[in-house]
Amino acid sequence: MSLFFLIFFKISFAAEMKLTADDIPKLVQEKNRNVSGASLMKDAAQSKTGHLFRSYLPSVKAFGGRESFQTGVYTEQTQPYGGIEANINLFRGGRDSLEEQIRLSQSRSATANAQGVFNSELKSARKLYWEIVSSRELLKILSGALGQNEKTLALANRRIHRGLGTETDRLDFQIHKGQLDEEIESITHELVLLQMSLAAILGVDEGTSFKTPELVEHVHDEVLLAKKISSESNPEFIFFKSNEESLRNQYKQSSRWWLPSVDLYGGYQLFTTRDRDYLTEKDRIDKYVGARLIIEFDFMKVSDSFALALEAQGAQKQAEQKSISLETEIKVTQEELKHEHELIHFSEERAEQGKRYLNRTMDEYNRGVKNSIDALGALQKYLSFQRESVERRKNYQIKKAEVLFLTNS
Repeated sequence: MSLFFLIFFKISFAAEMKLTADDIPKLVQEKNRNVSGASLMKDAAQSKTGHLFRSYLPSVKAFGGRESFQTGVYTEQTQPYGGIEANINLFRGGRDSLEEQIRLSQSRSATANAQGVFNSELKSARKLYWEIVSSRELLKILSGALGQNEKTLALANRRIHRGLGTETDRLDFQIHKGQLDEEIESITHELVLLQMSLAAILGVDEGTSFKTPELVEHVHDEVLLAKKISSESNPEFIFFKSNEESLRNQYKQSSRWWLPSVDLYGGYQLFTTRDRDYLTEKDRIDKYVGARLIIEFDFMKVSDSFALALEAQGAQKQAEQKSISLETEIKVTQEELKHEHELIHFSEERAEQGKRYLNRTMDEYNRGVKNSIDALGALQKYLSFQRESVERRKNYQIKKAEVLFLTNS
């Protein structure tokens, strides 16, 4: 059983799914687990914001238990104990406000990362999609070339019977047929692998066979080419910029280590006789309220603050370089897209010329004006022009996917 038959058998019994280029973003968003995972991380980072408001909410601590003890002249006793204390933050030296800014920056970073993950997976899916479509178009072209070769082989056989050709004429076309069969089998096998890869990104069954167009479309997108794009909207730049902001606020927060904290607190607590030398329970109950000033001197934090300042400067440099790199990359990719468009028109014209050349050569070969080498050369020339046209239209779509990726589209 040939490899071609095995692949055909596998494709025939695979689940079929109709797929267009417009379907891909929705499938990636809904079914790609890398995308959904990054989205959950974004949601987690967003849930951490609002710290400033929450920092002024009272914290309440309650505890209770029962203790057996023997103390002083008293016999062994078992008594309950417990208490509740509330603490309210009044002042933290501005550190709570900076903590909120840090968390907002981290949230923006997580949001940018989620968008970046989606864009990256979408770009990969679009590339695989156009690889699949171009492979199908090429298979159709090769099938046509195979049919044309069979016709030419029949002409060669008639010429040989009339004594106008030799056995090598027949072998030329038989060898060409073998090469076409081999290429068809290789592309068919590659098509299975491409569909498996696309299925993984789209989150569908591995054996899914995608029903796609059999022609790589080419629509010149003037709007996309002329679009002025700022790197500031790019998720990668936002990620770097948010990281810089987070580190800068961490530095500010760390540099305020010496500022005091002020809390308001109050509580209600029941002690045992071991802690309060009173026999009756009501005499062992304390009620209290007060204000607490805390000043902490930790000179190790000076070096931490200095390190964070350097990290913030480093992140700033990286963000600046990322902005420059992205601006250049966007312009370069747009120019490459323009160039691919120009090349496509050359290929289309050359393919038409190749078709006319093949038709005339076949006519002249049938009349005995041309020989088998001329006929085979015309077949191969036209096939190479068709291949070139498919390849350039595919490259245009892949470059377009790159521009869409860089423009967050």
